Amino acid sequence: MISVEHELLRLVAAVGERGAAGMRETLAEILGATAPFDSGEIAFLRNGEVVRWALGATQGPVAGDDLVRHVVNHPVSLRIDHLLEAEPFPATHERLEAAGLRSLLVLPITAREGFEGAIVLAREYGWAFAGASLRRLEPVAAMVGLLLAVAQKLTNGTARKRRADRKPRATGQPQDQPSLSDGDAPH
Repeated sequence: MISVEHELLRLVAAVGERGAAGMRETLAEILGATAPFDSGEIAFLRNGEVVRWALGATQGPVAGDDLVRHVVNHPVSLRIDHLLEAEPFPATHERLEAAGLRSLLVLPITAREGFEGAIVLAREYGWAFAGASLRRLEPVAAMVGLLLAVAQKLTNGTARKRRADRKPRATGQPQDQPSLSDGDAPH
């Protein structure tokens, strides 16, 4: 069995090599091996809005903003084993029902410096995450917020360097401040 420390190093290396896009791919592999999922996403707050990045072959959002904001305010892992348990989160319940998903595992993303939000994994059948090891998954989720911030800093630093090497625009208009690179865009 691969150690949690090894998985964390894989995530860090992925950010260094390919930014947030590489981290998402590596994260999906790590999560898929530990807690297989049918749909998944990283949902985090940026400027007060929920930004979502798909994990794996996910099409569309998995959790509603209600659940993401709840986890930001109460950063504790949450497991929903049956669709009825999602009723306190109406937007999430609606999305799960529409997608035919029955189980949900929500891992908080927290960092002193970084993004806050959640990693959300879902399955098409109930009680899918009953055996998932939170001891292995929570440190990985905690690292994601920090790595998103690192990926953004790396992207902004690279963009600033490229901008400094270019000649000024003929129009004299300032260039837009980059956020995450196009490979790191939300899905």
